[in-house]
Amino acid sequence: MGAPPFAAPGHALVIGGGLAGAAAAAALAHRGWQVQVLDAAPDPASGASALPAGLMAPHLSGDDNLLSQLSRHGVQVTWRHAQVLLREGTDWGATGALEHRVRTRRGPHPDPGARWRCEASPSQRAQACLPQDAPVVWHPQAAWIRPAALVRAWLAHPAITWRGGVRVTRIERAPSGWGLFDEQGRQAAQAPLVVVAAALGSGPLAGHRLALQPVRGQVSWGLQSPTQALPPFPVNGNGHLLTHIPTTEGLAWITGSSYGHGDAATDQRPQDHADNLARLRTLVPEIAQRLASEFAANRVRAWTGVRCASTDRRPLVGELEPGLWVSTAMGSRGLTFAALCADLLVARLHGEPLPLPQPLAAALDLARQRPGRP
Repeated sequence: MGAPPFAAPGHALVIGGGLAGAAAAAALAHRGWQVQVLDAAPDPASGASALPAGLMAPHLSGDDNLLSQLSRHGVQVTWRHAQVLLREGTDWGATGALEHRVRTRRGPHPDPGARWRCEASPSQRAQACLPQDAPVVWHPQAAWIRPAALVRAWLAHPAITWRGGVRVTRIERAPSGWGLFDEQGRQAAQAPLVVVAAALGSGPLAGHRLALQPVRGQVSWGLQSPTQALPPFPVNGNGHLLTHIPTTEGLAWITGSSYGHGDAATDQRPQDHADNLARLRTLVPEIAQRLASEFAANRVRAWTGVRCASTDRRPLVGELEPGLWVSTAMGSRGLTFAALCADLLVARLHGEPLPLPQPLAAALDLARQRPGRP
């Protein structure tokens, strides 16, 4: 590895106040940088990171593919952050998760990720109302997390300054590095280091050198009652079900999400509720039956967001030009990947050892989108 781009920390700008931007800002701040985070929204976590609660769990594949390997590294990093920064039972729940492998009739063959899971116990199967011969596995290191709580915790570092209501539309070279300009053409900030973490807005800011696509997602949720007897842990597979999520109105359940590839609209759609219920019937049939009356009575609420994804579903991290870096395209796995991508970014920035093996780091590098790269 050659000399790091910066010999010492200085002033940095991060564009984007969601999971990717907040994680990058925190990673820089912990290494001595003074960081200013700019976002068009007045408050942090106003985009896809405003999801009421999300599931963080390792991806499982029969061939232990790249996504599976990367997800284990990501879960491990975020788990450590959650343990230190978040309130158990309020901001996150280290519950583990049951995965119902609805698309297979056999368990996965042994692979390097086997230590991350085990056979689900009879009790866990019973709590999810699944047959004892159903193809299910248990992920001990899985959790529900409030993304906005994690974003706020990262941004609380004393070396980070928040600037909301600033829509950056252009980045240009400046005498001291890079200048950021707003909609009126005024220079909003200037620094030697800029990290673009603005989800779909990253494309224009990066000169349209990134292949990004919107993915619309709508979750269905409602307040739960004791009579529903919902499992005490998340269940995932074909969609997911989160339960016992605390809200100001009481405990809630959340299920979904829809997957609208290429769709950037945020309207709430009855059809997506119907699709979420259909997935739930496949995932946990008996539990779905208990919740069906909520859907039928129109008591189910919706939350809709638009995620930013790359063409191969993996994040994009790396240096576009000297001093201009990118961390974006977290897709539906921002909780899994944001902190890992931030650690990878600062490791490369400072010439530190990488937080994961080189082949896996290359699988996240934005250089893979260049012509001639896989």
